[in-house]
Amino acid sequence: MYFIVLFILSWMCFFYFADKNNIRKYYGAVMYSSFLGLLTDLIMVTYMLWSYQGLPSPSYSIPLLLDFSIYPVVSYLFLQSLPPTWGKIIRNTLIWTAAAATFEWITLKTGYMGHHKWWNLYYSIGADTVIFLSIACLYRYYSQAYNALSSNPKK
Repeated sequence: MYFIVLFILSWMCFFYFADKNNIRKYYGAVMYSSFLGLLTDLIMVTYMLWSYQGLPSPSYSIPLLLDFSIYPVVSYLFLQSLPPTWGKIIRNTLIWTAAAATFEWITLKTGYMGHHKWWNLYYSIGADTVIFLSIACLYRYYSQAYNALSSNPKK
């Protein structure tokens, strides 16, 4: 139930906070974050570094709920608040990473997630930082092409 509520809340946040005029602008980076989510799910299933509890077939159902809710919504909202300079992007990344780590800590403490083997919250913090920075890099790289296309539409 926890993850179903999370699914619903994440989409409610999207509909309430997201500037929907930028969907095309952020689409590539949002799909990239969903792809990263699917990739981490494969790591989770293969190496069992963490696991989820709370739904039938939690190894598959919960990651898919996250891949199609919280990951794209968070990346969209992250990109929407992306500042223009890299110094501020790094600061923003650390703020979003702290929020993600807090959410993971709550999920761990409530028993809906567990770390196994050598994985711990510190590795998650490092991974989240890399993921947020990679989303910012990808967006900054292809946004120039998007802006060029949208300013010179075909006639």
